[in-house]
Amino acid sequence: MLTVFGFVSVGIVQFKKVELMKHILITGTSRGIGKTLMEESLKSGHKVCGIARSPDFSEVKKYGENLTLIQGDVNDPELGKKIISTLSWNHIDVLINNAGIFLDDSWSDFEKTFLTNSIAPYFLTLNLLPLLRKCSDPKAVFITSQMGSIKDNQSGGSVSYRASKAALNMMIKSLSYDEKWLNSLLFHPGWVKTSMGGENAPLETSESAKGLLSLIHASEKTHSGTFRTYSGQTLPW
Repeated sequence: MLTVFGFVSVGIVQFKKVELMKHILITGTSRGIGKTLMEESLKSGHKVCGIARSPDFSEVKKYGENLTLIQGDVNDPELGKKIISTLSWNHIDVLINNAGIFLDDSWSDFEKTFLTNSIAPYFLTLNLLPLLRKCSDPKAVFITSQMGSIKDNQSGGSVSYRASKAALNMMIKSLSYDEKWLNSLLFHPGWVKTSMGGENAPLETSESAKGLLSLIHASEKTHSGTFRTYSGQTLPW
């Protein structure tokens, strides 16, 4: 957790710890990377709002007023309004669009995958722009995938997932130009041991989440519209 020190009183420099706390909203926090991002942010002293279809409200007891949980589906076009009306904060410093799915390649799978992985995070961000505008260094983060890289595709397969992430990358690259005041960031979290990544994945959720959060908080406006891994490597489009 970042700290700064210092105020002057009666000619003597006294030291006071000031926590640079952020207000962070994360989608898909019931499990996997999203849950770990939420937990690591809370451990660092930030205020977090977690969005999930089935949140575990017992977690609020552990973190107290620093944690707000809202039950909601990112595919609900009214979710943004629900968040704004429910949230007690008057701004969001960091929005992390983490919720995503990996399905097969049937017609219905394509529809649901594009809605969840591409359309929903884009429009949720647009709906929350009023809260992001109220802070000095607003960041909208999108958890994408290296599988959305056209240049990197050397094996084919998983077409709906690949295409949905490629579409998300294009949408957020455009967002970085359309909303120049907003730091729009795309991150590949790595191959992580989650229900989506499977047990053979080499990364633990904690390693991925810590790397992501470190880069998110360190990112400057020059990083807006870039496509990077959790460790900071730039990926090809």
